[in-house]
Amino acid sequence: MKLPVPSWRAKGAAPRPAQRSRFGVRFNHAAARQRISDFWIPTVNVQKHDVAPDATQLLIRAGYLRQAYAGIFQMLPLGLRVQEKLERLIDKHMKSVKASKVSLSSISSQALWEKSGRLKRGGEMFMFKDRRDTGWLLAPTHEEEITTLLSDIIQTRQQLPIRLYQIGRKYRDEKRPRGGLLRGREFLMKDLYTFDSTPEHAHITYDEIRRAYRNFLDELKIKYVEARAVSGDMGGNLSHEYHFPNFAGEDIVITCSECSYARNEEFVSQPVYPPRPLQVPEVGATDSNPRQAYLEENFLSTDRRSLVRAIVPLLPHGNSEDKAPLRSINAHAVKAVLNGVLDIDTGLERPTESFKELVVSGTADASAKRPSIYYVLDSRVRRDEISHLIASPPMNRNIDAYVIEAPQNDKNGGINLLKQESGDSCPECKSGRLRVDKAIEIGHTFHLGTRYSSKLDLVAGHGDGKEALPVEMGCHGIGVSRLIAAVASCLSDDVGLNWPRAIAPFEAIVIVQSSHAERLRAAEQLCDQLSSSSLGNVDVVLDDRPEQGIGWKLKDADAIGYPVIVVVGKGFEQGKVEVQCRRLKVKQEVSVSDAIGFVHDLLKQL
Repeated sequence: MKLPVPSWRAKGAAPRPAQRSRFGVRFNHAAARQRISDFWIPTVNVQKHDVAPDATQLLIRAGYLRQAYAGIFQMLPLGLRVQEKLERLIDKHMKSVKASKVSLSSISSQALWEKSGRLKRGGEMFMFKDRRDTGWLLAPTHEEEITTLLSDIIQTRQQLPIRLYQIGRKYRDEKRPRGGLLRGREFLMKDLYTFDSTPEHAHITYDEIRRAYRNFLDELKIKYVEARAVSGDMGGNLSHEYHFPNFAGEDIVITCSECSYARNEEFVSQPVYPPRPLQVPEVGATDSNPRQAYLEENFLSTDRRSLVRAIVPLLPHGNSEDKAPLRSINAHAVKAVLNGVLDIDTGLERPTESFKELVVSGTADASAKRPSIYYVLDSRVRRDEISHLIASPPMNRNIDAYVIEAPQNDKNGGINLLKQESGDSCPECKSGRLRVDKAIEIGHTFHLGTRYSSKLDLVAGHGDGKEALPVEMGCHGIGVSRLIAAVASCLSDDVGLNWPRAIAPFEAIVIVQSSHAERLRAAEQLCDQLSSSSLGNVDVVLDDRPEQGIGWKLKDADAIGYPVIVVVGKGFEQGKVEVQCRRLKVKQEVSVSDAIGFVHDLLKQL
C-alpha cells in the first residue's frame, strides 16, 4: 500500500533530503522550512467597485480572521500568528517589571461587583443566573476577582509588592458593536494588577509600568501618544492612555508642538466654583440688544432633576466684527465644572424636552428634590449681557435657579468651556501650538489607590499587631485584539496591510514560480539561509503554490502585508533577486550573495 503524497510535495518528487552541515547531519532544513502551501489562508476576492475598506475588512480579505456574529470574530492561522507574536512581546515587557502571569476565569460573581459598587453601572455586562439562581457575569475586567484572590493570601506588607498579569478574553455587551476589532463584544486584553504597601511605592510602580508601556510601543515603531486621561468608573485620580493617532479612532487627543502637553479631550483640569442662587429675570425684562453673540448647549443631570445650560461666546473676542470658525462646547469641561455638584448625562438627546416631560409635567417623584436649572458661564461671558438667555423659562415656576461663574480677575484660570482646536496656544508652555487628532486607544494605566482593596477586604499589616490598612492598587491594560486592528489601520494603504517586523505573521516571504525547478531550489536555499543566518534568524516563508504565477503571488503578498518580499524571478539567471519593502518604498535588484544582508538591513528599520 502506498502512502498518500503530502500536500506540499508534487507527485513523483523524491522526499526532501536532510541537509548536511560540516559537523554531519544535524537538522533537516526541508522539514523546518515554512511554506505557504502548508497554511490555510482563505482570502476573499475583492470587487473593483468596493469602497475603501477599514482595517477589519482588510484583515478579513487577507485571511486573518472572520466575523462570526456582530462584534465577535474568529481568528484564523495568519491572525493567530500575529496575536501570538504580540502576546510574546507583551510577555517580554511584563517580565521586565517582574510581573508573574496568571489566568483568571472569564466568569465573575455578581455579588463581588455589587460589593465593589460597579454592578449598578453594568449596563454593558453579559449577566446570567445558574440553576441555583446565583448571579454571574462574563467579566469585562478583573479588578474584583484579583482583589478577592489576594485578600485570602496577603497578610503582611512584607509580602508586597506583587505584580500579576494575564492575557485573556473579556466581554462587553455593546449596544452597537462597531469598528470591527476596535470595539467588539468579545475581545482579548492584557491586564496587569499591581499591589503596593504605601502610596509612595504605588506611584513608583506606576511610573515603572509607564516606562514598560513606552518600551513595548517603541518596538512596534509606530507613532503613539501617551496622554493624561480621566479614570472614569475604574476609580482613582491618576491615569494615562496610549493612542495611535488615526482617523479611525473614537478618541480625541491634544498635543503641543513644543512641550510634553498631551491629554485626552475628556481630561479637563478645571477649577470648581460653588453654585450661587440666581434671581431669574422675568421674560421681557431683558436686554433686547445683546452686544455679543453666544452659543448655548443644554445637558440633563443623571437623576433627571436638573437642567444645565452652558453658555460660551460665539466669537473669540466680544466686539470683533471678523467671522471666526464656530467653536463647540466641550461637554467634558462642563462636567468638570460641575464636579461635586451634580453629574450630567452628556449623551442624552433633547435634554430640554426630557426635563420638561419628567419634571415640569409632574411625572417625576414628588418626594424628590425640587427641579433646578444651573447656568454655567464661560469666563468670557458677562452675566449682565446674557439676561436674555437666562430669562424665566416658559414652564413650571417652581424651579430653583443657580449660576456657576468665575469671579472677575480670577487667579485660578477661570472657566473655559470651549473645545481646544488645532493652532490654539498651549495652556502649559504658552509658546507651542496645539494639535488635535482623532486617535485609537490601545492601552491605559490606572493608579487605583484603595478603591477596590478597601471594599473587598484586601488589607495588610506590619506584623506588629497594629491596624492592617488597605493595599494600594494599580491596573494597567493593553487591548491585544484592538491593537491588531489599530496597527492594521495605521500602516495599511491602497494595496493592503503592512505589518511592523515585531508582530508580522512572517518577517519576509520568498516568492518564486514553482514550476521552474532551478529557481525553486534557489528560493528554498535562500529561505534556509535567511532562517539560519549568522546575522540573526529571519521568520521567513516560501510561497511555493504551484497553481499561481508570480504576479498573483505579489498581489497576495501585498494584501497580507509581509514587511519584506524577495522575488526569485527572471533576474535569477543573472544572479539577481528583487527585494521589495513597501513601507520603506524600496524595490531593488540585488545580487544573490548580498540578499541576506540587504534583507536584514531593511528589517532593522521595521
